Amino acid sequence: MIPSTGKIDRLLVELRPRLQCANFFISFPRKFADIESTTIELANDRITIVMKGERVRYEIRTGDYFQLHTQTLSSLVIKNRYICFRINTNESVFGSERLCTGQEAEDNNPDEELFRLSCNVEAGKPYRVLCNNCGGPLVQLAGQEEPSISFNRVLELPSEQLDTDDWFCHRHDHPRGDGEQQEACGHTHGEPSTPSLSTNFEPQQCDLFYGTFYALLHRSVLQRVHVRKERFVYCKRCLQYLGSTRKNRSSVKLWYENVRFQPDRSTIPLALFRTDDALTLFHHLVRKTVREFNFVTHLGLPPSIKLMFELRRPGMEGDVFYLLMQIMDCQLSVFRAKQKRTGSGSSESCSDDVDDDRGKANEPDTEPHDPNGESNDEEDDGDDVFVDSSYRKHTIKLERHRAMKLMYRYEKYEEQPLFVFWREDSNVVNLELSESMFSAAIRYLDANSSYVPECYRVNLGFSMSYLDIP
Repeated sequence: MIPSTGKIDRLLVELRPRLQCANFFISFPRKFADIESTTIELANDRITIVMKGERVRYEIRTGDYFQLHTQTLSSLVIKNRYICFRINTNESVFGSERLCTGQEAEDNNPDEELFRLSCNVEAGKPYRVLCNNCGGPLVQLAGQEEPSISFNRVLELPSEQLDTDDWFCHRHDHPRGDGEQQEACGHTHGEPSTPSLSTNFEPQQCDLFYGTFYALLHRSVLQRVHVRKERFVYCKRCLQYLGSTRKNRSSVKLWYENVRFQPDRSTIPLALFRTDDALTLFHHLVRKTVREFNFVTHLGLPPSIKLMFELRRPGMEGDVFYLLMQIMDCQLSVFRAKQKRTGSGSSESCSDDVDDDRGKANEPDTEPHDPNGESNDEEDDGDDVFVDSSYRKHTIKLERHRAMKLMYRYEKYEEQPLFVFWREDSNVVNLELSESMFSAAIRYLDANSSYVPECYRVNLGFSMSYLDIP
């Protein structure tokens, strides 16, 4: 049996249309020190990597998306399990092409609704607010036997980096209608709203404000919670951590994954958002923040965007963790190996097909084929005629993705100059995350970081990674 390295572990291609070049990062399951020799063969529409001794050929087809200039391979690095190189995507010389700007792309593909969260809670309907861990009620209004609440207003909070003076829809000092002047939620409102509430966006007793990962409720309606150290909020029944109080505020921030809302006469509690996946919400949060940051700057080419995510763990220690993200490219075209999904009992493969004449000896001839066992597909154009049939060929097709290229770093907070500098920088967007979203983001960034070898991805304590844009 012919020995084989197996399939390519990971493949990432960065396409730079303005520079007319592509960067290839390919990782294999075995180190190249254990392989006799490796050859890279270039064609206009494909790259073939031949491993002598292992007798395996990996054919990466690029012709569906871009053509290659076969005489321009540069920056070749073969180290450990990685092969990395750059190659021009123009066939001969630089030509002219029309490139869409970011604004034109947005005009052609409007996605305003993509950045608006869909909330499951509706105004005017009674809900029981429950702990997601034990199912115990958290809200109990004065004078009501049933632990439920009907929200007068369910509003999405504006982003924290925008000027709140321009957001008047959440204000409490505007004139209310006659119906709102009277009873609400089965009781009358307390003291009149103060002007400070209009700028702090504090919810009233029958308001629900929500962001991309939390809900804000008035402290007075949460009667079945326990507050420790005047900050951390727990369920009174099971002591599940729910969220935190806000300093000098009348509201409580509840993380979306810790609470559920059960409609009246329904046995199925609902999550706050229709999308309850932590990683999906993290994608949404980053995209929304970057979009609004670019809008505020009013620059043709957006600057480097810095995001600082904070995680505060409850407990005696009060540990604080930070995730620093510096986005280098907001709209990057990347290509990965197209996964071939096989039966339920088989694993997935990045090789679209495996051409091996050893398995075709006893098969009937259903179509003409060449002596090497390769079918005469039109797209091959007969360029495999002189390939040694003893080599096993893996054909890999690419799949296009949009991604943000970024540098990131995370660790427990210490009095380090870098953390202090980022916290005091007015151009850095600071956001607090729940532990589930923080952990999901770290796992995702670490996994995508391994597409690139360490010599390219690590710089001054930061690691390079990619955030896919759905």
